[in-house]
Amino acid sequence: MKRISRSHFVLFSALFCALFQINDTQAQTAKPIGDIIEQIRLSVKAANSKELTTYMGDMVEIQLPDQDRNNYSRTQAEFVMRDFMKKFPPVNFTYIHKVLDKEDFKFTIGEYAYAGGTMRVTMVIKPVSGKYLIDSIVIERK
Repeated sequence: MKRISRSHFVLFSALFCALFQINDTQAQTAKPIGDIIEQIRLSVKAANSKELTTYMGDMVEIQLPDQDRNNYSRTQAEFVMRDFMKKFPPVNFTYIHKVLDKEDFKFTIGEYAYAGGTMRVTMVIKPVSGKYLIDSIVIERK
């Protein structure tokens, strides 16, 4: 009798986990792209690299001023962005252009203001497994 109970428990647990994962994905999918890019903006403005990386894919391409583009894991990207924002602490971050109507990707151009001036930030955001995630970030001096 205990074997049947354990089998049912394992089956129930697996089913519960699958349902939880589906609901989590649906919650992320249901979040409008406008809300996501606003959270990205607030993360950059607050110099919160940890929160920013929650909106990144497993791999993200980043180009910083006067450097070549490189691909980074989400963990590496957190350190890269943290170091950048520590070197150039943001005063403000605003979007100056958004392309949100394309199905296969979204595109934003922002203005990163810091004590020494402003930089242009271009981000490509792509749908991945029902969520919109940052695929690339290019930061350029103006």
